[in-house]
Amino acid sequence: MTIPGRSDQSPEPVILRVWADETGQSRFEEIRLPGGPRRSEVSTSVAWLSEKIAVRGLVWRRVEQEAPPTVPHNAPRRQLIVPLSGAVELEVSGGERRTVQPGGMILVEDTTGAGHITRAADDAPRVTLMLELGDEPFPGI
Repeated sequence: MTIPGRSDQSPEPVILRVWADETGQSRFEEIRLPGGPRRSEVSTSVAWLSEKIAVRGLVWRRVEQEAPPTVPHNAPRRQLIVPLSGAVELEVSGGERRTVQPGGMILVEDTTGAGHITRAADDAPRVTLMLELGDEPFPGI
């Protein structure tokens, strides 16, 4: 299944969440960010804006060498990953796979447990923004 920035015509962005259940198995869940239309503070435009998400830090990353496509790993921290170029395929414990295209979002929270596998899903260089999250609850969960 491919997860773009939105899976239908609703304005809420769809985020692919990767998390570990109570037995340590990694799982997928699709969540939507709450928000609504708002008038710009600096112009007359109206845009759909999500609720704010507290971010501790931001890292820009370009993958220079892919990891083996069969070795699971845990997220190093709770973070939101936004692919800018290069699609990525994720695989969780039960073998289920999802592909996220550039512009989509991935919330990784499986910092313990069996982990997940990531692999390039096309030949484009994989460039991502990684936003480290704090301990605050994530909107929509």
